[in-house]
Amino acid sequence: MSCPLKAASSNQIAWIGNEGSLSYREINELADRWVFTLIGRGVKEGSRVAFSPHLNPLIIALFFAIWRLGASACPLHLRLPLEQRKKMVQRLRPDILILEDERPDLLRSSFSRVCPALPAVFLMTSGSTAEPKIAVLSYQNIWTNAETAISFLDLRAGDRWLLNLPLFHVGGIGVVMRCVLAQAAMVAALQEPHITHMSCVPTQLYRATPVYKTLRCVLLGGAPVHSYPERLPVIVTYGLTEMGSMVLAQRHPTNGYLGFALSKREIKLADDGEILVRGECLFQGYWHDGNIEPPESWFATKDRGHFDPVQGFQILGRKDWQFISGGENIQPEEIERYLLEIPGVQEAVVVPKQDPEFGARPVAFVSGNLSLERMKKCLLPYLPKYKIPIALISIDEMPKNGLKVDRLALFNRIR
Repeated sequence: MSCPLKAASSNQIAWIGNEGSLSYREINELADRWVFTLIGRGVKEGSRVAFSPHLNPLIIALFFAIWRLGASACPLHLRLPLEQRKKMVQRLRPDILILEDERPDLLRSSFSRVCPALPAVFLMTSGSTAEPKIAVLSYQNIWTNAETAISFLDLRAGDRWLLNLPLFHVGGIGVVMRCVLAQAAMVAALQEPHITHMSCVPTQLYRATPVYKTLRCVLLGGAPVHSYPERLPVIVTYGLTEMGSMVLAQRHPTNGYLGFALSKREIKLADDGEILVRGECLFQGYWHDGNIEPPESWFATKDRGHFDPVQGFQILGRKDWQFISGGENIQPEEIERYLLEIPGVQEAVVVPKQDPEFGARPVAFVSGNLSLERMKKCLLPYLPKYKIPIALISIDEMPKNGLKVDRLALFNRIR
């Protein structure tokens, strides 16, 4: 398969940043330089290359250089504390680690093809367990998801997409691939007035949405959407890392119904209402102990849904206790594990408290001797700020439902 960055090699604007713009020809030249550099570092087919994915044209070019060599990009989660990032690197077992100040050589090696079936990107994703999983997607997964979404999103050559999603999330990588395939520009300059497309989570929409006169698409996802300004050209989407991003999408949905699966994707409900998906976008599997563990034919999302034959699918929420805060997945057991390591804490349970801006925020119920200030100080080295509970409630004994803590009872106490 031809590399779309190579095919788009022209004077069409590819990148607009605060320091100027670059054409697709210039981004492609950066990719050629990265290829030469990576070959010199020993990167070959099957290699895993880890790096900090800051939003700049060098990183965009690096992704495509890695793929041209048949290697895998391992973008590190920039919002994690240092200790958590170290653990992620240990789990990834990368062959090469690109330092933040590293730049490509001036010499170039021109590779024009990519192998669609090879693992292309390793992304950390929150699943149903306390420890985040690492999902492995092929180039075909990413390409198919982007290529089939372009027409629905009305993305054309010369359009400008505000790149405000991180490149360690599938949403950010999806924006890059869509723009390259359509020869649209990726924009990192917020003051750029001619934005046609942008992606955001409800939290970003709640805080502020710039009024761009040329805006044709606001792609909204990452958390349940309750309301949005009618003046905006909103497309609400349901997607997941394991499907390369978008699965459902609907313009100004009615009563939360998001229509039917996009092209080359399939979706159905299990008997218990869990959403199952499959298709050409479905990932290769989870990375575990040096191996890729492939998914079942139908991937169980752990999301609950409802189906209407006229309006399509409606997303009801998580099947388990995971919740979303400001577009970020939060697994209570992960926070609880660190709380229980604090001396004096006997039991700890984290539940979501509804929040008009973030959708939900974590609140900790603790049995033991612990103050809110001490809790935050103990957790900050290990958890990103959005996972730090905003409140701590002391409790003598946790309510039980049989042998297990009754989480619903705790949730109802703070509703």
